[in-house]
Amino acid sequence: MYRRFQILIVIGLLALSAWLFTACRGDEIVYPTIGTHVTDEVRKGGLYVLCEGNMGSNKARLDYINLHDGDYYANWYGAMNPKQMKELGDVGNDIQQYGGRLYAVINCSHKVEVMDLKGRHIAKVDISNCRYMAFKGDKMYVSAYVGSVADPDMLGSVYEVDTATLTVTREVKVGHQPDELCVVGNRLYVANSGGYLTNRYDSTLSVIDLTTFTETQQIVVGLNPTRVRVDDKNHLWVCCQGNYAATKPSLVILDHATVLKCIPVACSNISIYGNTVYVIDNETNTLRAFSTIDFTEQPQPIDISNYEHPYGLLAMTDVLYVTDAKNYVSSGVLHCYSYDGREHWRALTGDIPGHLCRVTGEYTLLPDTGSHEDVHPYIAHVYEYLPGMGQFVNELPKYDEGDDAETMCRKCEQAIANNAGGMVCLGGWGGYITFGFDHSVENQEGRDIQILGNAYYMTGSAVYGSSEPGIVLVSRDENKNGKPDDAWYELKGSLYDDPQTNHIYQKTYTRAGDTIQNPFHKQPYYPQWIAEDEYTLYGAKLPSQTEKISGQVVQKILDFGYVDNKPNTDIEGTSFDISWAVDASGQSVSLPTIDFVRVYTAIDEINSPTGEISTEIKGAIDLHINN
Repeated sequence: MYRRFQILIVIGLLALSAWLFTACRGDEIVYPTIGTHVTDEVRKGGLYVLCEGNMGSNKARLDYINLHDGDYYANWYGAMNPKQMKELGDVGNDIQQYGGRLYAVINCSHKVEVMDLKGRHIAKVDISNCRYMAFKGDKMYVSAYVGSVADPDMLGSVYEVDTATLTVTREVKVGHQPDELCVVGNRLYVANSGGYLTNRYDSTLSVIDLTTFTETQQIVVGLNPTRVRVDDKNHLWVCCQGNYAATKPSLVILDHATVLKCIPVACSNISIYGNTVYVIDNETNTLRAFSTIDFTEQPQPIDISNYEHPYGLLAMTDVLYVTDAKNYVSSGVLHCYSYDGREHWRALTGDIPGHLCRVTGEYTLLPDTGSHEDVHPYIAHVYEYLPGMGQFVNELPKYDEGDDAETMCRKCEQAIANNAGGMVCLGGWGGYITFGFDHSVENQEGRDIQILGNAYYMTGSAVYGSSEPGIVLVSRDENKNGKPDDAWYELKGSLYDDPQTNHIYQKTYTRAGDTIQNPFHKQPYYPQWIAEDEYTLYGAKLPSQTEKISGQVVQKILDFGYVDNKPNTDIEGTSFDISWAVDASGQSVSLPTIDFVRVYTAIDEINSPTGEISTEIKGAIDLHINN
């Protein structure tokens, strides 16, 4: 605990120094981020809090809580992006994670801010008066008001944005002043609020066919619809605000085009988890809950009656987050509850904390207090780790009882990410690790990445040594979901075309067969976090390179293209060119960038007394990024 607070103090001082001694943003004040410890409970992922800020004040703010460490960082975006003029901008209106990116709608700055999961600026999409977002496939859909209060009768628009190029590809006109939108199947539903029409608000949902990108229908739901969400039964839940006078607000439930029920409730926000819909009733300052099965109101033990203005809401697997905007001009509060009504913690936020986004995958983020470069050259994340059986399995990294696959990936990160200097063992043949950087690696002239192992040359020889070669596969995040589940391509090494290389090899490891322990490593060699009693690995197997010279068992060093084959001091010998990529049939493929790298042990052999051939990984470097 002492060390954590020590780190937070250092971060605060470094950020404060940057504020005092740099002038990246002209004369504007740059507020530093300082971590505040709010809980000792450990959870997975992180939570971003988009604070709207008052219109015209340029005070939209992105806060972040590292749920793994329980530290809350105010003004995270400013610390991660010190060179961005005016920081995040004016009025934060929506935030979502999609794939490996974070998207934030900044309404009065007329943009969608695009960031990596660490909150670092990638690009922006310029859309005037943008409001909310929805995603499907490789497309983002953004609603936008058109016209102004002085000219309220202009129809609003929904824009289609290609998430790869971040360019607007299509536009469709909908109702007046469209707000939230959601995707159901191949249809996009848009709530047309008519927010500029005051006493003659709109009352429709526009239905957009995503194939033709045309409005096919308008469904009458209730006056001034602002929020629309879809539940686990594909019912639509629409918050209709009424006209703030004679026509009262309501919560309308639809099955596609048919209104099923209308519930009188002043719904200002809505979040759905499982078969329960949680609603903030801003007339009574209560949190209400409804069943997605029969739409009946459920008991809700969370008391928010002491809030000044309940505002943001997010229901998750394990907890519920609710924000209090207080007086709308100063700091709000984020509360975390379990579903039995117990408050876990609370944190002070920026002005008007309205929009919450739980991010997955990364939960060891700390503000960048170094050079503030946009990207870093080292491994940032380990996505998969499944070793073959071997004498260092369950030791490198260390398995502790109760660890699961994700925990082991995090332990791999601690060992080899960010130039940590540790080592991960891939075990016997087929054992693999999948990792990535905090950016896409570009395919440039010459070698692109260096992958570090622990190989060494035999004394007096550059032909023999301790080579334990690993094959390298690469992949692009084609579907933009931030996961290594797209096509893989092998980087063609010097033995790819060798007639003794078997390209369709497989091997099954069994818990019952875990009997190969040597006298030096007596722990189980079967990965203990795997619940199944056997697993099968697939890939290519290289021919044995083992020879015995002067009574010493050594391996012949391969020419190029394999991990843990040559010493790390041989930069060229441990580096790889993305242009070597071939598909499953051995045909060359052109990859402008890659997002994921997989390495697996390529020789199936056990030698005495040294044990199995097992590739080791000590890190990786993008050779195009300066350290």
